[in-house]
Parts: sequence; C-alpha cells; structure tokens
Amino acid sequence: MDFGDDSRTGSARDDGDGGTLSKQLGNNGDSASLASLMSTLLPVLIYSAVCLIIFWFFRRKVQRVYSPRSIMHSLFAEERSTPLPQGWFNWLKPFWKQGDDFVLNHSSLDAFLFLRYLKVLSLICFFGCCIVWPVLMPLHATGGNGLTELERVTIGNVSDPNTFFAHVAVAWVFFGTVLCCFILFTIYRESIYYINLRNAYLLSPYYANRLSSRTVLFQCVPPAYRDAARLRKVFGDSVKHVWILRDTIDLEHLVDERTKTATRLERAEIQLIKMADRARRRGERAAPALPEHLLPPTDSPHHPAAAIPLARLLRLRPRSFQKIQRSTQASLKHFPDVNGSVAGQWIPADKRPRHRPLGNFLRSVDTIKWTRRRLKALNPAIAKLRRKLHRGTEGRPLESVFIEFATQSDAQRAYQTLAHDKPMFMSPRFIGIRPDEIVWDSLRMNWFARMARRFAMLAAIVAAIIFWSIPSAFIGTLTNIEKLSQMVFFLEWIMLLPKVVLGVIQGLLPALALSLLMAIVPWILRGCARVAGEPSLSDIELYVQSFYFGFQVVQVFLVTTLTSAASAAFSQILKDPLSAKDLLSENLPKASNFYLSYILIQCLAVGAGNLLRLYDLLRHGIMARFVQNPRVKWRVWKRVRPVHWGGWFPVFTNMGVIAISYSCIAPVVLGFASVGMYVIYLVSKYNLLFVEDSSIDTRGLCYPRALKHLLFGLYLSEICLVGLFVLRSAFYPMIFMIIFLIFTALFHYSLSEALAPLLANLPRTLALEIEELSRTDDFPSPGLSDVGVADSSPHIFGQDGDEDEEDDGPEHVTLGNRGGSNPGLEGSATLGRTFAKVSWNAYVKAVTAQLHKIGLGPVLERIDAIIRPEYSPTPNPVMRFLHPSTFDSFAHLRELIPKDLPDPTSTYPEDYVFKTYYPPEMWEPAPKLWIPKDEGGVSAQEVEHCARYGKVEATDEGAWLQEDGKVGCEVEQAPFWEERVLY
Repeated sequence: MDFGDDSRTGSARDDGDGGTLSKQLGNNGDSASLASLMSTLLPVLIYSAVCLIIFWFFRRKVQRVYSPRSIMHSLFAEERSTPLPQGWFNWLKPFWKQGDDFVLNHSSLDAFLFLRYLKVLSLICFFGCCIVWPVLMPLHATGGNGLTELERVTIGNVSDPNTFFAHVAVAWVFFGTVLCCFILFTIYRESIYYINLRNAYLLSPYYANRLSSRTVLFQCVPPAYRDAARLRKVFGDSVKHVWILRDTIDLEHLVDERTKTATRLERAEIQLIKMADRARRRGERAAPALPEHLLPPTDSPHHPAAAIPLARLLRLRPRSFQKIQRSTQASLKHFPDVNGSVAGQWIPADKRPRHRPLGNFLRSVDTIKWTRRRLKALNPAIAKLRRKLHRGTEGRPLESVFIEFATQSDAQRAYQTLAHDKPMFMSPRFIGIRPDEIVWDSLRMNWFARMARRFAMLAAIVAAIIFWSIPSAFIGTLTNIEKLSQMVFFLEWIMLLPKVVLGVIQGLLPALALSLLMAIVPWILRGCARVAGEPSLSDIELYVQSFYFGFQVVQVFLVTTLTSAASAAFSQILKDPLSAKDLLSENLPKASNFYLSYILIQCLAVGAGNLLRLYDLLRHGIMARFVQNPRVKWRVWKRVRPVHWGGWFPVFTNMGVIAISYSCIAPVVLGFASVGMYVIYLVSKYNLLFVEDSSIDTRGLCYPRALKHLLFGLYLSEICLVGLFVLRSAFYPMIFMIIFLIFTALFHYSLSEALAPLLANLPRTLALEIEELSRTDDFPSPGLSDVGVADSSPHIFGQDGDEDEEDDGPEHVTLGNRGGSNPGLEGSATLGRTFAKVSWNAYVKAVTAQLHKIGLGPVLERIDAIIRPEYSPTPNPVMRFLHPSTFDSFAHLRELIPKDLPDPTSTYPEDYVFKTYYPPEMWEPAPKLWIPKDEGGVSAQEVEHCARYGKVEATDEGAWLQEDGKVGCEVEQAPFWEERVLY
C-alpha cells in the first residue's frame, strides 16, 4: 500500500500540523473575522462620531428638536423636563445625575420600565462576562482545534469533549440553578419589582382618579344588555355613565367630507390672499414716484413724512372726514363675493382658485364659492344625523359598551368579575383605555368578524415569517460570500476585491441589510393588528410586540445563524458528507461573528441616529421654512412623534436572547452586548427625558412580556449546547444540559402560574393597605377601599333579612374530622400542629445554641441578616437585588410617586360625557379656518364672507404675510389650540 501521496503520513512527527479535519479543510489562518469586524466597526464609529458632533452643535440652537419637552406649552407643568444648561459641556453632569424616576413622574410608566429593561439587559451581559470569561475564554483559546482570530475564543476551537463539563458548570451558574442562579433569579425579582411598582403607580391618586382608570370596555354585549338600566342592575349603583355605541359610519363620512372641504377652502383662501398681495405689491412698485425736487420741503406740513392728520392734509373738517371714512368702511363691508371684492381690485375672476369636482362632472368651479356652499349644506346635515344617533333612531347598535364607575375599585371589580353566564358574552374586557387612543373601526366589528379576522391575521403573519426567511437567508449567506465565491463560478470576481471591500461586504452590509429589512415589520404588524380588531393603540403595541419578537427570533437568530453556518460548510459537506457533523460543530459558533456587527449597527449606529434625529432637524430647520399654511406650521410644531413600544422592546429583547444564547458558545458577544445596551440606555434616557412623547401608554404591560421573551434565550442556549454536545459526542454534558433544560421549563411554568394573575390586575388587598399607609403619611388616598364590601356590592343572590337577623349566640364549630362517623377528639388537629411547631422551635434553638458554643455565632447572625434582612432606606445594592419583597415592596415604591401632583379631573369639561367615549364624529366641532392677514385687507373681507356665505368660522389673527410674500404665524395663537385633558 502506497502512502507517498497522503498528506497525513508523518503528520504527527517532526512537529507536523497533524491530520485533523479542521487542518485539512484549511481552517488554520484563513479566517477573516477580524477584518470583517473592523470593516463594520470603523464606519460605525465614524458615523456615530459625525452624529454626535452634529448633535453637540445643534443641541443649544434647535431646542424644538433636541429639547421639546422643556419648552412646549402643550405639556402640563408636571410633564415638562427641567432644561439642561446651554454650555458645551456643563450639561453632562446634570444629565448624568438625573435619576430614572424623573422619567416615571414626567413621562410614563412604560418609559421608566423601558430604561430599566435596558439596564437589566446590560447588567445580565456584564455579569455574564464576569462569570463566563474567566473560565471559558482560556479554555476556548487553548482548545487545540487550530482556529484563529475571533473563532479562537469560540467553542468550535475546543477539541476535547471532556472540556464541555466546564461549559455545563458555567451554564448552571449563569443561567440559574437551585443554589446558584442569576438570569432566572433576575427575571423573578424584576417580575416582583414590576408588580409592586405598577400597583403603586396605578393606585396613586394621579392615575386612579382618571376617567380611563374608572372605565371598562365590554365587547360582545348581547342585545338584551345594551341598555343602561339593565347594566346598572348588573353592576350596582357604582355605575356613573354608560356609553352604548351605535354605528356612525355615515356620520363619519359626512364629517370627513366637511373636514376635507374646509381644508380645501382654507388652501384656496391662502392662495387668493397671496395672489392679491403679490399683484398689489407689483402694482405699487410699477406706479411712478414723484421726483424729490417736486416734493415739498421736509419741514413743510404737506410733506408725506410729516405726521399730519389726513383730514388736515385734505383741508377737510374733522367731522366731514369721519363721515367719509365711515361710508367707505360701510361700502367695503358689503362687497359682493367676487365682483367688486377687495381681491378683485388686483385679480380678475378667471384667475381665482378653481378646481374640478368629481360630483360636478369635472367641470371647473370657483373653489371658494363652491366650498362655502358645500359647507353650508353639510353643517345642518351633520347636526341632524347626530340628533338621530343620540335618540337611537339611526345606526345599528354595536356590541361594545363603555361603563364609567365611581371609583377605580369598582371598575376593577367589574373588570375581574365574570359578567355573563354564557361563553364569549361581555368578553373580552379592557380597562384603562383613554378616549384618544380608541380604534373606533375595531369596535364596529361583531364577534364573528373579530374572531375570523384574528385567525386570518395569525395565518398571514405565520406565512410572512416563512416567506421573510428568503431575504433573511440571502443576507445570512453574504456573511460567507468569500467561500461561496469559490464554489459558484459567477461569483469568482469577488475574490479579486480588496480585503477591505470584502470585509465590508461580509461584515457591515449583511448587518445593515438585516436591520433595514426588520425595520419595516412593525408597521406591517400594526396594520394587521387594526385588521384583527385590537381596540386601542396600546393593545396594538402589545400585539406588535408579541409577533415582532417572533419575527426577530426566527429571522435574525435562527435563519441567519443556520444559513451562515451552512453556507460556510456547504462545499466541504458536498465533497465529504461524512464530515458534516464536525463541520457544523465548528461553523455554528462562527456565526456569532455576524452578531458582533449586528450589535454594533443596532446599538452604536442606530443609537447615534436616534440622538441626532436628522429627520426632525430637517423638518423644523429647513422644511418648515417652506410651509405656506399656518395650520400645517402649527401641526409641524405641535406634533411630537410617539414612541412605539411594540417596535422597541423586541429589538433589544432579541439582542438579549442572542447574547444569552452565545454566552457559552462565543462569550465575546456578551461584552459587545453589555456595552451596546448601555449606550442605548443613555440615548433613550436623553430622548425620553427631553424629546420623545410616550403618550401610547400600555400601563407597563410591555415589561413583563419582554421578561418572558427573554427566557427564550435560555431555551435556545440550552438547545444549542445540547446540539453541539451531540455533534461532538459529549454525551454526559448533554445529559446534564437536558436536565437543566427541564428545570428551566419547570421554573418558567411555575413563575407564570404564580405571577400571571398579578401582572394585569390590581389586588383587592391593596385598598386596605393604602388606607393604613394613609394614616402614617400625607399621601392622599384615592378612595379605593369600600365601607362594607358586602353592603356596597349588588345583592345578586339575595340576602333577605340579613339586617334584622338576631344574634343567636356563638356558633358551635367542630374542628375534628367532619367526613367520618367518628369525629374524634375535638381540636386534635390544631393541637398536633401546635406541638409540631413548638418542637421545631425548640430544635432550632438547641442547634443554634450549640453553634454559638463552637464560635459560629457571628457567622449565623450574618447568614440570618442575609436571609431575613431588615428594611433600610439606603440598603446594600446586593441585598436590595436579593430581596425585592423587602426593599422594593409596594409601600416603599409608593414613595417614588410625588404627593403634590394635581387632580387630573379638575381639567375635565362639563360636557365630558359627550366628548369622551363617543366617536369623534359625534362631537367634533366644525373646522375653523386660519388665514394670514395682509395689508390690502383681503383677509378681513374673506373672514367676513366665510361667516356670512358659508357659515364657517375663520380668523386672520396670529398669522400674517411677510414682506417677501411668505406666510408667518405664531403657533401659540392658533384658533384650534385646545388644552390637553388627562382622561
């Protein structure tokens, strides 16, 4: 047998490289992971530095972009943020010292919990580095499998299967076991913290007294109960108002037409005023001016510059001049609509604004005259239809009913009570929905349409996840385009590219493409949520959060990981199918290199972009200068883009899942994720303090859902480790990981069973606790407790004669066995429990005394202080982390809520019943026109003509035409400015 041509012959002698599979496949020294990482890091750092410099320069100059929450009068005083100093660097210290509780009290509970979530993720990754790096990084670096660069510190570089016992031990400590746990305990303690904080926030008077906190939405209400009197009988005298909705689709069409018609009229009026002003100024410039030598001397009383009354200049008596002036003004007031109007002095009738209505067979009409007549006809029609809807003679009744209760406690009782004896009736129920976030189209659906739409959208989303995998898989293959180019002939030109360009293609381009691909998914899901019938904007965000996380895990993690690993080993597997097991075990950890670039893009680049806010800077700094409509200027100034929590939480939850999943496979990911999460935390803290609007309020429900999603990282990490152990034939470590996988599932189930009812509901016992706490501090009680719950609740089952029943003496109670014929000794069960308790206490005292004798007393005291600590206002951070029930209880977190917040109900209008839980078309007032004032008097006449001929209110106050013909306005004087009301 001839071995002369075998490269493995003698490979173990003379310091040869050996003949292992990894060596033969060329894994020694051909890695480009560092080049790909640097090709991503350098552009990201440059982009982030540019964004930071621009932000640093414009932060002081453009406060509307970088500090609107400090200057906008549309916010309440308790919502505005304290402005930062305007220096170059003196604002950093106040910003750094600003606590997150300021966001809680000036923004929303969701904003505060989002910041906390980012800190929790950063903390998990940081402690993961402290636990994993000292053990696994040296083992991976000296694994002996011949990998280089970043792959050297992955599990793929480990050749000895016995080394995997270290991975099992680290996973048990980092992920969580009965004795040593971090991630599982962190999720548990954050759930406890969330429950206590949410209860303290929602039960504070500032929130509990709001209308939305006392109003419950019932859907699928049967026809028999669409009656206010019957609903009052069901829920008792605590019902204040009942909104029984009707289908207002016809009224909505009329109101929409009125709004569009008024907008068209306003644009036409502005166009007419600008045209007339331009023609007037052109005429004044064209008029010849008298030469200076023909003018009287400057000291002459007849010089134009002299401040002499016009009556004296015309040599008229003052009384005669006033008579002429009054007659002239009277004639101006009675100018006809077109002919002889003020604008007609400079603009002929055929040059006035015109359009071609579809209802007029596209014939050209005068826009101003036509819209005025149309508005004059629409207003009575809308008023008539509204009266019919209020009387209940028009529109089909809907299955949705809003009920306002006297207190939050009554609303919670109705919300948590089974209201109907038949399935699916008067369910689902929602509480805390504000009137301005209701999706009225969803409330028009019946139960069958809502159920059918929900299942249809579920099927559509599942199909979208499957088909979305195609571009995601293509992006995953780009991470190994160099190896693919060696296999595919038409990609050979890629090998000719410089290393820098190749690193950008394999590192920066896939991460950027995947980020952009996933950025459009939340908007698609919001449309699906509306079609599925979600009743409010906050419920839409919760819907988006659930499904967007599924998109993130499948596309960003699973598909990209598998395609990246498969594309790297595909050609070798085709050559040697028997090597598939070893190839996959080596190339799966290499997929982590892509996620280093992905974290850089999502944390540094996206964070810098969010801090720069380029679109807002262009909109307010440049685009707003070209807007020639006062209403649009007002909208641009007033509108602050809200934060969509359903699109933010899943992105960083998935990054946490990736970091946890690769914590024992490629520990470098933990370091990148820890720093990246903290950068995003700082950016988000600034934006939530000074820039962004968190009006979409889920009442903190996104936070526990994100914590549950984080557990998928544990499952995926454990499954990946089990798979790698199987590929490496490490069966004993595999068995230990399977055991821990079962433990994680049991913990997940137990945690959900214990905490699920507390995540969305307010416990009844807190009402009594608030009453007790109110006696010891000056925190006002929201009036949650009931004076005699049995008396205040409706007597549904009947309690006849309870008040007149006489006391017949103490009732005889038998404490023995009630089921058998021989009851036994009375009180024997209590006696047995008492004896067991006394015996156990005596045993504990005896053992404690013996331990004190041998000198372990201080140790026992220290252990007891750790297990059962006493409350302290400034606890040790470790003790606070270990005992959330002691240091972050309801009573202590209640102190985070300010006690001097105003009563939100004091701003409610008297007719709020007609303006809240009815659709806007039922109460929305007629539009007001806002046109600019001009020197020629055209705007004054148009305002009067709108009121006389179109019955439309218009004004030219607060807006004007400038010398250059552009429109200027004072946004604070907008005629449609309304004070915000916290419903």
